[in-house]
Order: sequence, then C-alpha cells, then structure tokens
Amino acid sequence: MRPLPLALAGRSRTSAIVVAVFALACGEGASRSDAPPPASFLAVAGDSTFWIESSAGRVRVRRSPILLTEVKGSFLELYVTEDDRSFFDALIVGQRLYRRDLVTGDSAVLLEDTTLAAIANAYAVTHPRESPLGPDDEGSADPTTRATTETELLDALGPFLTYEQHLDIEIAGARDDHATRRGVVDVRDGRVVSVRDLAGAEAGRAVEAEGRRLLAAAVDSIKGVRDERARRAQDVLSGFVFDSLSFALVNDGGEPAVEFLVPGRGEGAGGYSLPLAPVRIPAGPWWQEVRLALPVAAISPSRWSGGPYDVVAHEDSSGERATMTIRQRGSEWKVARVPLPVRRVHRLDGAAAGSPRLRALSRAFDESSLYSGEARTAHAVPPRTRRQVAARAATARLVLAARRTPSSSRP
Repeated sequence: MRPLPLALAGRSRTSAIVVAVFALACGEGASRSDAPPPASFLAVAGDSTFWIESSAGRVRVRRSPILLTEVKGSFLELYVTEDDRSFFDALIVGQRLYRRDLVTGDSAVLLEDTTLAAIANAYAVTHPRESPLGPDDEGSADPTTRATTETELLDALGPFLTYEQHLDIEIAGARDDHATRRGVVDVRDGRVVSVRDLAGAEAGRAVEAEGRRLLAAAVDSIKGVRDERARRAQDVLSGFVFDSLSFALVNDGGEPAVEFLVPGRGEGAGGYSLPLAPVRIPAGPWWQEVRLALPVAAISPSRWSGGPYDVVAHEDSSGERATMTIRQRGSEWKVARVPLPVRRVHRLDGAAAGSPRLRALSRAFDESSLYSGEARTAHAVPPRTRRQVAARAATARLVLAARRTPSSSRP
C-alpha cells in the first residue's frame, strides 16, 4: 500500500517539497568567482531528506519528508499509514508500517498492530449489531472503548529501522493500559530484531545484562536520595521492568550501539518510559555499508569524506540548524541550510543522469508532496508533549543532577 494522494484523502499533514535554486555563497578559502565542483548527495537531516546537487556553478536543493534507507545500493522508502478499525462506540486506530523499493515500486508490510486488531475483533463479537465505521462515518464523541497507537519512525541504519510506539487503551470497566516502547525491524523481511540478532548470541547476552545493570543502578541511585522529588520517583519505580526488545539502534561515535528504553506499566508508571545510556555492540558485516553514510567519528564540524569532495555540516550557535558545505582541495562552498541533527549523507555522484535510480528518487520526491493525512512519512518526533519520564520517573534524573558536584554539573 502506498500513501494516498491528496486528491483521494482530502487533506495533508506533510509539508510540500521545497525546491530551491540559488547562486552560491562561497565559504572560507574560496573566492566568490569560483564555481563549486559537481556534486549530488542526499542528506538525512532533522525531519526531512534533502537532495542537494551542484552543477554549472549553481545549486539545487529539494526537501521532502520521506525517510529513506540504503540497502545494497537500493533506496527503500519507509512510512506508516493509518489502520482505522473503529465502530460508533469504539475508537480503534493504529498504524501499519511499510517499506517500498523506489525503483521497482514493490511495497511490503513490515509491522502491523496485532493488539488493536485483537481488540477490534473482540468488540465485533460482543457487539454484533454494530458495523465498522466507513471513511465518512462519525463515531461517538465519548466512546466507551478507546484504543490507539502512535508509531513514530525514528531512524534507519542500513537494513534496520528503529520505531517508537505509544499505546493507549481505555475500555470502560475493563482495561486501562498505557505504554511507550521502542523496537527495531529488519526492512528486508519485516522480522523483529533482537540485540542478539545484531550482536550475536554471546555478545547480545552481555549487552542485555549491561542494560539490566544500568536500570538497577538508576533505581539504586534514586532510592539513595532523600527528598520529595526522589520520593515521588520511588513511588513508581516498580512499574519499570526491563524489556530486552525495547531499544533503538543508534550511531555512537561511528560505532553501532543500542539504547534501551524501559517501558512503564501499571498505575503511575503506565505510558512513561525510562531511557538508558547507549551500550555499544560489535560491528557486524552489515555495519560496513552503514558506515559509508555516517560522518567521520570524533570530528567537529561533522564531515563526510571518501569521495571526490567532502560534505561538511557546520552547526549554528542556536543548535537548531546547520550550514551544509562542499569542501575540495582547501576550498569550501555553502550549499544548503538544514535542520539538526544531520544523521546521514548518501552520495549519488556515480549514478548516470536519467538512470533508473535517479528517476526513482525524483519521482519519490515529487510524490511525497501529495501524501495525505492517511500516511505519515516524517521521521522526527512530532510537536507533542512526550510522555517520557519527565514528570515521574524522570524526576530521578533531576535528583541525580542535583547530586552532582558543581564541577561536573551541566545545565
């Protein structure tokens, strides 16, 4: 299934493609009469993917909300669509996660919400006179059953996509369940990925053990503090139980790592989550292709090398945007302004003009402007109040920060 075009859905949540063609401002080391070298690359930055090209002394920048990942030279688009199973007195809305090969157009479901499917089936059995709502049907303003999930695509590293899912279930007199967790799925076959799949059985067990140790250390630290904030945090600590499958796959200084997110359950902790520090894992063969799109480790500003030119991201003092430049033989040219963070750069220089790969990319950027409210392709956290541990268990982090010495404390 593809995201529905605007004409079919009637409304759009995603921003339109931004196309900009402008004369270049030159960076340090280059005179204003210099022309930049030919270049073509994708930059995954903030909530968008930017296609930046320089040719004949001019730069063309296209922006799209799509999330792409590269697997063995092929670009795959990753997106979610709404899965509405509502009845008049039951709001039941989840998402399906898809991947699409840009060249062939083939798509496949990677993840479906089986929890909400089970709730919808059970509701249909117990309410045989009710029929599922149609696309234009209105439901109750105050339904007795509310079951929703919100799935956010955080990022993809090669064949592995990290998502975060927020589950809210309220069934009058029967169930009140809220949870926030993360997961990793293999975009090639939709398989849910464990730490042991990524790191190997022995190393994976060690990483999971380290995750449990980090959680235990956080709990012990909170219990050792005696003030009102700590007491409130302690009241909900028992609701945070380690889940070895709730983690994000991240780039930690050029090396793969996992960040466990401990979901809270039950009264007080339900719906909140406790993030733990990243734990590095062995770099398997799959990481070699991923590394090509990552910046050079421990270098500031961020730099991508390995081609006929370097791509550099100069972070603004605001910490919100970066100026992208092309650097070659001591000269540097500004080519775009993008939101932070700049996660990955995929070079396109080797593709011939009019090649199937470039035609498919151009088509995907064009089509993304027509995506409807039925599909959410943006992969950054949307503007919403995140139900992280900020009010309850994250009180622990405030407590721990208060315990730091002045020399080690940070704002």
